[in-house]
Amino acid sequence: MKYLCPVLVVLIACFGNTATFSQNSDDLYGNGIDVDADGRVLPLSQEKSEDLGKMMANVLESPPENMDRKTAVRKISLKKLDAQVNEVVEQGKFLPDSIRYLGGLNSIDYIVAIPEENDVLLIGPAEGWQSDAAGNVVGTQSRLPVLALEDFLTALRLWNQHAPPRTVACAIEPTQETAAKLVKLHQRYPRINTNNTDAYFSALEESYGECPVTITGVSGSSRFARILVAADFKMKRIALGLEPSQARSIPSYVGLISASRPNISPQFWLAAEYATTSHDSKKLTWRLGDVKVRASSRESSGMDRAALNWCRSLEENYESLAKAQPVFGELRNNMKLALAAALIHQEKLLQKADCTLPILLDEAKLKLVSYPIPKSVAFLSVKSQNGYSTIVACGGIEINPLGALRNNLKLDSRIDSERARLVQTIGNEWWSP
Repeated sequence: MKYLCPVLVVLIACFGNTATFSQNSDDLYGNGIDVDADGRVLPLSQEKSEDLGKMMANVLESPPENMDRKTAVRKISLKKLDAQVNEVVEQGKFLPDSIRYLGGLNSIDYIVAIPEENDVLLIGPAEGWQSDAAGNVVGTQSRLPVLALEDFLTALRLWNQHAPPRTVACAIEPTQETAAKLVKLHQRYPRINTNNTDAYFSALEESYGECPVTITGVSGSSRFARILVAADFKMKRIALGLEPSQARSIPSYVGLISASRPNISPQFWLAAEYATTSHDSKKLTWRLGDVKVRASSRESSGMDRAALNWCRSLEENYESLAKAQPVFGELRNNMKLALAAALIHQEKLLQKADCTLPILLDEAKLKLVSYPIPKSVAFLSVKSQNGYSTIVACGGIEINPLGALRNNLKLDSRIDSERARLVQTIGNEWWSP
């Protein structure tokens, strides 16, 4: 097989009692971006995207019997999942896709600690999965990305630390030095016309150079970070009209502004907005609220109505965007996984249930893939023209689950009566039904 894709097909290479998510030198990574040897973020070429889709169609395993049906409630036992992964490690086998994609979970609605069974359950809607034409693993009915074990483990380990990060974020913004150069450049060229346009654009590209990618709170080599950067990069390119959104009712920002506007650098940000998380009287059963992806614009020169309108269109049509470009669905998935992991840590649910997870929490025994770290974005990848105006998009993505848990927790007595249904045994398997 010419290509292996560790983002989508995660293989386990076993060495004694140690396992690692492996990759080889010809890997394709997907998510709509490429990262070259120097860490430069580039759009994924059509050829690579098609190769990835063909490869995934050949190697993705079909869901096991009964796991391929759509259900509103699927339970994942972390204790039994850990034992199953340990068995795979001991036997030196490949980790099956059913585990890599967490039993086809679309989301996590409940987290339930069961002290009498030393277990913690993840509960949510699920369905079977398949690969799309670009190699993304999506639900057979929803066409939205399913949750990935690799991202869950990144989040779980991240927020299982003694001092977990307050915020996980990425940003693609020019440095202060570059910003100063741009100010001087625009002072030198207060008006752009046919006489100076070539000189201006040449000077602009030289002044801008490479825009750094900043990743905070999570390892830049993780798949989790790669999804942040990919979603941020594609958001900017959609706003600038450099690639279509492929979703109805999301225009480009460039198409909404006047051609007579001066050179501008709009800032577009995506952030997780979490609904209230509720719990029972013993704080052992938790119902996670929905997560919405909010878009905002921060413009130092005053209100930018075109930017505000573009952000509103993205928010209102996010579901269509997540289906058309799955990386935005993966971003929302990881926002929910971050909330689940932060809740497990804050409420000490593993400790309350005495659920140790010796394999899943051990980086030495189960190593995650280390991807090339995104470091910069080329000027031409985030620059657009509108008449004589130059638009360079900035901004980033922020996830702050601890802030949401600090401000949005409440007791719901109805969950006490729900607990009996939620903790019903799932037998010897790590999932049910």
